Amino acid sequence: MPLEKIEIIGFRGFSSKQCVCFSIPNGTLGSGLTIITGANNSGKSSIIECLKARGGYQAPSFTVGARNSSVDRVDITYIIDGKEERISSLKKGSSETRKAEVNHQFQVFVLPSRRAFDPFFGRGAKTREQYLNNTELPAQRSSMMNNFQFRLFNILDNQEAFNKILHKVLPFKPEWSIDQSDQGQYFLKFYNGDNSHTSDGMGEGIVSIFAIVDSLYDSKPGDVIVIDEPELSLHPALQKRVFGLLNEFSKDRQIIISTHSPYFVDIKSIINGSQLVRVINDGSGTEIYQLSPEGRRVIEKLASGNLYNPHTFGLDTRELFFQEDGIIVVEGQEDVLLFPDIAEQLEQNIAASFFGWGAGGASNISFICFLLQDLGFKKVAAILDGDKAEEVPKLKAEFPDFHFVHICADDIRTKQERKATQAVDGLLDNKRVIKNEHRDHTSQLILELNSYMESL
Repeated sequence: MPLEKIEIIGFRGFSSKQCVCFSIPNGTLGSGLTIITGANNSGKSSIIECLKARGGYQAPSFTVGARNSSVDRVDITYIIDGKEERISSLKKGSSETRKAEVNHQFQVFVLPSRRAFDPFFGRGAKTREQYLNNTELPAQRSSMMNNFQFRLFNILDNQEAFNKILHKVLPFKPEWSIDQSDQGQYFLKFYNGDNSHTSDGMGEGIVSIFAIVDSLYDSKPGDVIVIDEPELSLHPALQKRVFGLLNEFSKDRQIIISTHSPYFVDIKSIINGSQLVRVINDGSGTEIYQLSPEGRRVIEKLASGNLYNPHTFGLDTRELFFQEDGIIVVEGQEDVLLFPDIAEQLEQNIAASFFGWGAGGASNISFICFLLQDLGFKKVAAILDGDKAEEVPKLKAEFPDFHFVHICADDIRTKQERKATQAVDGLLDNKRVIKNEHRDHTSQLILELNSYMESL
């Protein structure tokens, strides 16, 4: 019973109807992952809130501040397993709403970006179902997670399963418990070697990881888990591990994340079926752009492996999905390095961001432009070498809203003639497959590396 789509109008920045289609898992890594990107205040968290509004038994109330003033009513439609559910304002200008056809057996676990919780709490435990049935969209965005302590008590009944997942993220074996003060308040006690500290002194990153693991550990295949900004308070190594965890769970669960981190955009996952959603708001309202099937094929083609530009979809390029408008696409790595230097020599400045480390050749520029157009970029330019000047009119015809130019020389720098080099016998054959005679030695090499790393 998958969550297929949500349509939103009238909530916060949504002055016109916008929709998000969600990934449906197919058993491969990342296939059930939906990645929502966009600048601050674009509307990403609003999508998360609309998913949370479906929870609980009562219909939510939408305050004056939560309703878009140009619409002054909210209408949210959910498509679940082909069936339509709705939350709609009773009338224009009213905070009250009506739920229609909502299946309370189908639940969505929503984890907000603000993941602090009261470090001292009372006793009580709630199952996943009980917790979700009592979780509703608050009238105002809160800086605290409500009722998270009830999840902590529930974890104690299955701490081994929780810790097994927690250990995939934390580099040390986690050890924690719930203790009670002499005043009767409960608190979380976390051990680090011979030392311990309470939930009052826990770092925000550890709290965030606890909450993320809690959203996953007692889930089951087919569940929907929504996490707003999973990267918050986590350094890059932990971000990578958390993404690996979400990627793994998305094989048979729907994982929806809103993120500002390029560590949570994975090209292989997109090829496997991850949905990439870009949210923008240029002042006229929130708009949603989503990677099309053809855009997915473009990414697969460009990511197939360019040995002359292996960074075509490296970390710098993945930052693209988080940038605002104003992108310049160039042919290669040298162009990215040298054009800013050229502008400086001319006492000028290039008022735009370059696409990663280049397109990996002039023939790829049209593919990159298609991808940018697919994701809603409106200010895009490309600079070609002079020996590719004939490509400029073709690109202008294909992308009339973008800007294309070429330099007045064949290449960005003068290059000496290269001498021929002798053939070299490599580890891989011409198809980049490891040769049979090198398999055993290389396998042993990797085992030794892993043994060394795990002994630290």
